[in-house]
Amino acid sequence: MASLTINNAVKRYGQVEVLKGVSIDLRDGEFLVLLGASGCGKSTLLNMIAGLESVTEGEISIGGRVVNDVHPKDRDIAMVFQSYALYPTMTVAQNIAFGLEMRGMPKAERQQRVLEVAKLLQMDHLLDRKPSQLSGGQRQRVAMGRALVRDPEVFLFDEPLSNLDAKLRLEMRTEIKRLHKRLNATMVYVTHDQIEALTLADRIAILKDGEVQQLASPAEIYEQPANMFVAGLVGSPPMNFIDIVPQHSDQGVVAEIIVRADGQEHPLLLDLSAHAARLETRMGQKLVLGLRPEMITQGSDGSGQVVAAEIDVTEATGADTLCVLTWNGKEVLARGTSGYARLLEGTMEFCIDLDRAVLFDGQSGVRLGA
Repeated sequence: MASLTINNAVKRYGQVEVLKGVSIDLRDGEFLVLLGASGCGKSTLLNMIAGLESVTEGEISIGGRVVNDVHPKDRDIAMVFQSYALYPTMTVAQNIAFGLEMRGMPKAERQQRVLEVAKLLQMDHLLDRKPSQLSGGQRQRVAMGRALVRDPEVFLFDEPLSNLDAKLRLEMRTEIKRLHKRLNATMVYVTHDQIEALTLADRIAILKDGEVQQLASPAEIYEQPANMFVAGLVGSPPMNFIDIVPQHSDQGVVAEIIVRADGQEHPLLLDLSAHAARLETRMGQKLVLGLRPEMITQGSDGSGQVVAAEIDVTEATGADTLCVLTWNGKEVLARGTSGYARLLEGTMEFCIDLDRAVLFDGQSGVRLGA
């Protein structure tokens, strides 16, 4: 395997700049996920690594070798596509071995490599079947096997699970995670699915309009998002955003919000003393308080500020129940007791974990302290 370095990569189509100076340094054996909405430039960046798209400016290096002008077949990369791209008239074994055959590998060695990969992917019993006789998950395993059999320096995945149903996506995520652990391979994975990103990645690069918004571990991106875009993109359900203006009071640093309870709106002073140091120069300024739903939980026995709030709607999700509240005239999602959606109604007590809250600049949307 090898390291991958993307240094100030720019891609233009005429006057349109699709990628705007992207820089990422990927360690040998690291799993990087490129995450973002359609049109953010993630697939273009992957194609530039593969050599399917040219680099307008900047450099891309694999294993310390600049590959800007190197043909795709000479980059020692393997790519797994969204569409599988299998040959329908070939068997599974022939599909997996095709690339090795084109490189002139002896038949006996090809067969041995195919069998090893098939056993690794637990599909050695499918080698004589045609793609039409396979399920979607099995076809994707064949596409992965075709990449694995080559033992490349870098694996590239272009939304490989997007055509699968929810159950198969979960199974294949686990399979890809297991493969990475076994192979310790360098992998770059493109997706618009944040769950895939959080569960698979060593690090995530979040792109928006051709620029990297944040490059960090899944935990850091979830707990310390660089800006409101990242905070809103990662997390299901997404983070709540509440407009506040911090001020000094006898209680310390507080911010007033309006909470609906018992059919009426009531002012509530949120205790922001845990964030006093970073708010010292921000008194009287418009900020945004970020609270994930799990930071607002039903009951008063947790650690945090207790507030009575009226529940507008409940949404049972199986593992727990989401409660829709109204604060500052906007919907706020909180987590209620698991499995009791029908019992959650009217005004109830919730505990707010303000110590874990995230604060953003009201104008730029950048996290304070980022």
